[in-house]
Amino acid sequence: MAHADPTMHEHEWRGSENLMPLSRADIVAMTVGVLGTVALILIAAASAGGEHGSYGPVTIARVLIATGFLLVNMAHLVGILFFESVDYHGPFQRFMARLSVFGTSAAVIVSLALGLL
Repeated sequence: MAHADPTMHEHEWRGSENLMPLSRADIVAMTVGVLGTVALILIAAASAGGEHGSYGPVTIARVLIATGFLLVNMAHLVGILFFESVDYHGPFQRFMARLSVFGTSAAVIVSLALGLL
């Protein structure tokens, strides 16, 4: 099937001419990354809101996990912009997408499990 845009690959989707083409893996990784980061921030905020005065180790760990994966997911979003601007589809792009999906999901589980301690 021929595309009107020769720079697009068959498995990519472009919302408009002003947006870069995105694969299904990129869209899933962005969605999971954004929603997972919001969940991590809300978990950390709820943990911090329940403590008065100095924070305990569970709250500190949750804040550090939320901050770390905020940075990972922001790097993934910026990376998508740079990767697609030069039409790069290599192992580092797949690594960042998988880290965003599986790493953020694992971080949410670990952050919730810390509350059981």
